[in-house]
Amino acid sequence: MGIASTLVSVISKKTIKPFSPTPCTKIFHKLCLPGQAFTLNHIPLVLFYPKKPNIGPKKLCKFLEVSLSKTLAYYYPYAGRLINNWTAECNDNGAEFFEVRVNSGMDEVLHHSTDSRIKDIVTFPQGVPWSLDFMDSSSHHHHHHQALATAQLSHFDCGGIAISVCLSHKVGDAESVYRFLKDWAALTRCDDDSNNIVLSPYFVQDSILPSPADQGPLVSPVSKKKQECVEKTFDFTPAKLNALKASVNKSEEILQYPPTRSEVVNALVYKCAANAASSSLSDRSSPPAHQLVQYMNIRESISPPLPPTSIGNMLTVFSTPIHRGGDLTIAKVIANIRKSRDDDNNNNNNTRNKDQHNEWVSEILHAYRTGKGTFQQRNCDVYISSSLCKYPFQEIDFGWGKPSRTRLGGHSISKYFVLMNTNDGGVHVSIHLTEKDMAVFENDHHLLQFATPTTEMKPESTVYGF
Repeated sequence: MGIASTLVSVISKKTIKPFSPTPCTKIFHKLCLPGQAFTLNHIPLVLFYPKKPNIGPKKLCKFLEVSLSKTLAYYYPYAGRLINNWTAECNDNGAEFFEVRVNSGMDEVLHHSTDSRIKDIVTFPQGVPWSLDFMDSSSHHHHHHQALATAQLSHFDCGGIAISVCLSHKVGDAESVYRFLKDWAALTRCDDDSNNIVLSPYFVQDSILPSPADQGPLVSPVSKKKQECVEKTFDFTPAKLNALKASVNKSEEILQYPPTRSEVVNALVYKCAANAASSSLSDRSSPPAHQLVQYMNIRESISPPLPPTSIGNMLTVFSTPIHRGGDLTIAKVIANIRKSRDDDNNNNNNTRNKDQHNEWVSEILHAYRTGKGTFQQRNCDVYISSSLCKYPFQEIDFGWGKPSRTRLGGHSISKYFVLMNTNDGGVHVSIHLTEKDMAVFENDHHLLQFATPTTEMKPESTVYGF
C-alpha cells in the first residue's frame, strides 16, 4: 500500500484488554442469524476533530487507551474472538489500538479529490478486516484470531486528530457502533469520575432472529463478492433539503404527511442512479428493471420493544416494487418506500420472534441455500441504502468538542449508498456505483439542483483557522 507508507507513520500498536475480567457466565456469545451471515468485515467509522486537545499527544493517547479498556469491560464481546461462525468467545484477548502520524493536514485529507481511498487509508488501520480487503467468505476460517474491535488515533500536521473504530459486523450493527463510541467518549470525557459512570449495554445475542430451528446455525457467512466501483460523496444543505421537500409537496402524488430528510435524499439518489444506469447502456435495449432496498432497525418495532442500549444486528430490509420503465417521480418513490416499510411493520409488530416475516432473514436463508449472494436472485438492479441519520455521531464529544465531520469507511459494493448527518442539519451521502454509471450520475442536473459534491464544499476546518 504505497500511499499509506507515504502518508502514514505508525507511532505505536497495542492490545487493549478489558479493565476488568469478563464473568465466566458470559464467556460464550451466540450470534443472531444476520450476524452469522455477515463476513469478517468490520464497520469502519471515523470522527474528525480539528480542534487540538489541550493535552499533549502522549497523555491524550494514554487517556484513550484507559477509557477504551474501561469501555471493553462493558462491551466484552468486542474484546473476544470468534471460535466459529455463530459464536464469539469472550476471552478478554482485547482490542487493537493504533496511534499514527498523518503527514498531511486534515483539510487535504477530507477534500482529496483524486483518490477517494485517501480518507480511509490514513484514518483506518491497514490489514484490519474491514470491507475493502475482506469482502468474501473464502478466508473466513483463517481469521478467527482477528480482533473484533480495532481503534486508531490519527494526528494530523495541522494539530487536529481523528478517532476511528472498526467494530465487527458479526457482533453488532451501526447502532451498536454508535453506542460503543458514545460510551467510550463519555468515559474519556469524565475520566476523573469514570468510576461513577455505569453503562448498560444489553447484548441480545440470538434471543431475537435466532438460527433456523430446522437447520441450525450457518456454518459459514453468506458470500459477498467485491465489485469494481467508485465512491463519490455529496452534501445536502438544510436549505437545499427544504427546497427538495417543497418540490415533492408540489407534485401530483399525494403523501399523507410531509417527507423526511432521509426519504427525499434516498428517493432522489435512487432515481438518479437508476437513470444513470439506463443512460450508460451501450446499446438501445430497454432500461434495466430496478428496485430500492433499505435496511431498517427493528429495536423499536417489535413487541415488546428492545432496550435502546441493545447491541447486536437487529435488522430487517424492506424493498420497493420492481420498476420496469416509465417515469419515476421522487414522490412516487417515497410513497413506495412508505408502503413497503408499513407492510413490513404490520407483518412483524406482534411478536419478538420476527424471523418468519423478516425479509432480511428470508434473503439470507435463500442466499445461503442457493450459494448466491444476497439480492442476486431478484432479476433486476438492486440499489441498497443504509441511513445512519438517526444516530447523532456528530455529537460525540471525547472532551475537546464535537467532530467537524464523521465518515463511514468505503465499501466495495456497487449500487450502494449511505446517509449520515452533517453538523448543520444537512445530510451527507456516500454513493458507490460502477465507474461508467458514476460518470453519468455525478453530472445529473436534477441531482445537482439540490446536492453539492463534497470536494466543492467549503472546508469545515477553516472555522478553526487551520
